[in-house]
Amino acid sequence: MARAEEVVRAYLRSQTECLSDPPNTPDTCFDAVAIGTELVNRKNALTTARAMATRVSGDLVLDSIERRSVDLTTMPEATPPVVPTVMFGACVDVSRYVAVDKDGQSIVQPGRPATSPLEISVYNYELPDPTAWRVGYVEPAKDLACGG
Repeated sequence: MARAEEVVRAYLRSQTECLSDPPNTPDTCFDAVAIGTELVNRKNALTTARAMATRVSGDLVLDSIERRSVDLTTMPEATPPVVPTVMFGACVDVSRYVAVDKDGQSIVQPGRPATSPLEISVYNYELPDPTAWRVGYVEPAKDLACGG
């Protein structure tokens, strides 16, 4: 399960690494940290950043992370496939993460909370390979209290 948590941390780092210079970022930038819905979302974010000439700077900092559930059931032949899943609740400090437009003006919503509560699902389609964990789904966590 430690590898599942490690990929969450790598996923957060990738938000800056992949979106700080969109025109020069390879389309595969998120492939090592995301899969499925979240990979599509991240690739769409990169495409949009290129089209809108936006970029980001700063870091998303993991203030806290808690494992909420673990299900290592593997039934790849099922429809849809059932794969090992770890669900996390995370508080992410977004206060130093800034998006700017082509003129360098911030496009961050005024009054954005400093901390974002997230529910993050991590999947492994190749268990027992510990390096195959990928973030598959990220959504706001309505039942997680974070400071800021």
